[in-house]
Amino acid sequence: MRLSSKLLFPIGLSLAALFFGTQPGWSQSSVRVDSFYAPSLGRIKSVSVLLPEPYNPRVRYPVLYLLHGYSGDHTNWASLTKLGTYVGKLRLIVVMPDAENSWYVNSATVEQDRFEDYVMKDLPRHIQQRYSVDTAKQGIAGLSMGGYGAIMLALKHPTRFRFVGSLSGALSYPRAMADTLRTPGRNLLPSLRRAFGERDVDFQNRHDVMLLAQEVVRDSLPFFYFVIGTSDGFRDFLPAHRALTDQLRASGAHYEYHETPGGHSWQYWDREIQPLLSRMKSILAF
Repeated sequence: MRLSSKLLFPIGLSLAALFFGTQPGWSQSSVRVDSFYAPSLGRIKSVSVLLPEPYNPRVRYPVLYLLHGYSGDHTNWASLTKLGTYVGKLRLIVVMPDAENSWYVNSATVEQDRFEDYVMKDLPRHIQQRYSVDTAKQGIAGLSMGGYGAIMLALKHPTRFRFVGSLSGALSYPRAMADTLRTPGRNLLPSLRRAFGERDVDFQNRHDVMLLAQEVVRDSLPFFYFVIGTSDGFRDFLPAHRALTDQLRASGAHYEYHETPGGHSWQYWDREIQPLLSRMKSILAF
């Protein structure tokens, strides 16, 4: 497994420190923020869009939908990593939506929180109308809650994306909800209950990435890229990664999996987004 620079996770960090860190950002001047009405949610939503420079509207660009983690929003990736510098070397559009603490699902408990439909329908429609994208070269990736969202959505819609990436994905949910009170993620429980329902086993099973991976057809699957820190403070995340990649291997899926030194932090994600982008570039050939 690939090794990279050392970064250890201090167990005593608060949840906010786990998800936001202190990594200095880069200039916001390269990012556009769009606001548009999302029919699936019945409200106005904002999305950050990072365009290649120079951007040529006559060229069709690959697109990466890059998802935030719990307590995050559409600004996190741009402000807490050097994503603009990394993407500046690529001919790629990066779309960073605000999905609140939705877990990227159509909520089992709140009718208007249809975030799967927002990400899979409303958002691409807006992006394709406003920007010049190559719909044959689409990827989705995310960190923590967003890593779960990327994998779950790709497994539910296997022909939509050609590349799927997860950094420190919360892949143990929703099946690990019962154990959440005993983990550093106990503050996640209200959002998990809102998204998946407290006792709605059928709904939870329909969004369980392990079960979804058992049902997919190999030939319809995209390429999966996983990375997680060996010092990740969410103790059930690492076993969940190993179990899911074992299942994908059994299903005949194409994937790449790395366990690298580091924790659940923005320093880690700032580092690990770079090889993810490189792998996406090679898979989509842009």
